[in-house]
Amino acid sequence: MNPLEHVLSTLSVNWAVTTPLHAGGRWALHFVGRLDLRVEVVVRGRVHITVGGQGFWAEEGDCYVIAGRRPYRIASDPDTPSVFAAPYYRHDDGTTRDRATVGEGHDTTLVGAGFTCDPEAARLLDVLPPVVHVRARTGTAQATIALIRSEVDGGKAILDRLSQVLLLQVLRDHAPSPSLHPRLGPAFQALHDDLGHPWTVGELAAVAAMSRSTFFLRFKETVGLTPLDYLARLRMQAASRLLRDTTDTVASIAAAVGYRTESAFSAAFKRIMGRSPGEYRVT
Repeated sequence: MNPLEHVLSTLSVNWAVTTPLHAGGRWALHFVGRLDLRVEVVVRGRVHITVGGQGFWAEEGDCYVIAGRRPYRIASDPDTPSVFAAPYYRHDDGTTRDRATVGEGHDTTLVGAGFTCDPEAARLLDVLPPVVHVRARTGTAQATIALIRSEVDGGKAILDRLSQVLLLQVLRDHAPSPSLHPRLGPAFQALHDDLGHPWTVGELAAVAAMSRSTFFLRFKETVGLTPLDYLARLRMQAASRLLRDTTDTVASIAAAVGYRTESAFSAAFKRIMGRSPGEYRVT
């Protein structure tokens, strides 16, 4: 199981809203990043996206996913000054508009959906890349993208559901993969196969046949976390599932995910998940 599949196995989407955007001429909107995940499809035209200093063009038929509560910008071009997006998507009373309109004319259409997650799942999103860009006619999500494009003026409930399906398809297809640095593969596999082992960076580097310093840097570049921080997140994901889905004692769960004592596990769980194991189980 790759890193992203572990995140998706615990991901619980609580809310979604899908809103088409009709844009024309020169325009630019910026978003403050209040949502945990956002997926957008370019139905017509093209759009320039900037996330965390990274800019790219999305063409007609492309889609992209922005992970984490990251500010981002969409525009007709990289140079046009942007305005705050919320008034274009929401009425003064806070309700969502059926359609957002910006600029002059209509040469670009996007369909965007925003999602929030359970707090414990949202904390795990930092193993995802900031943005995933899927080009037209690539990946298994193309059939869903085609349906969204055909339903852009259809029922909102259909677009909401299609957007949720698209989000999961894109994320599963475009996980942060060890293939970015092929020699990391064995270390990733070792971690996922044996969460209970007391791994050290040196051990993992040896599995990857790399020096400790090179392995550490390559791993952090690929995942965005240090090897041991990543291992801790994996352990908490596994523990969360066991707390939620079984009646196993906290002590047995602690041992199963690699902690020698229940107290050490409980402290780590609360630090990462924001609640104690007992609190997590009863809520």
